[in-house]
Amino acid sequence: MITFIKKIFLYISVILLISSNSNSAENNAEAFVLKLTDEAKIIFNDKSLSKDSRLKKLNDLSSKYLDLDALAGYTLGDYREKATSSERENFNKLFREYFIKNMSSKLNDFADQDLKIIDSKKINENNVIVSTKIFSKKDAQEIAVEWRIFTKDSKLLARDLVVEGLSLARTQKEEFASIIASKGFVGVISALENFNKSN
Repeated sequence: MITFIKKIFLYISVILLISSNSNSAENNAEAFVLKLTDEAKIIFNDKSLSKDSRLKKLNDLSSKYLDLDALAGYTLGDYREKATSSERENFNKLFREYFIKNMSSKLNDFADQDLKIIDSKKINENNVIVSTKIFSKKDAQEIAVEWRIFTKDSKLLARDLVVEGLSLARTQKEEFASIIASKGFVGVISALENFNKSN
């Protein structure tokens, strides 16, 4: 009987430990998203920054919080395995510049928006989805955004945003796939180079 009771307490302890670790992962991911957005708002609220200074700060922010190499690889789709190491290296470099300049131009209104954590869910050992709502003070608009947070080498990094059900990573992948289908890999490189030069 005593042995049986010990087994029950052991079982309960294991369940509580697993639950505690799961909640810890979710809490850490939520704190990560709040810190990322707070630092981004500081950059976009600083009207004294020149264009180059803002891009530099956004590049630093991206290096700290985003897994852009993984995102770049994902957006290449099947061509990722076909590309040479030098092609992938060049693509990653161009993609990083493209991503940061694109983010800078599209998030100008982010400074007036508030973010609220709604929920978070641990998918597996390395992945947590953080569900949020972004509220715009300017037009009272409410946007649902999911953050895909990945643990890499014990460090949290964002790999994707799902805005109103639309994955930004998947959308970019589909856009690149269309260009590769019609113009080849060189077409994607050309598109990135042209965007980076004109922005």
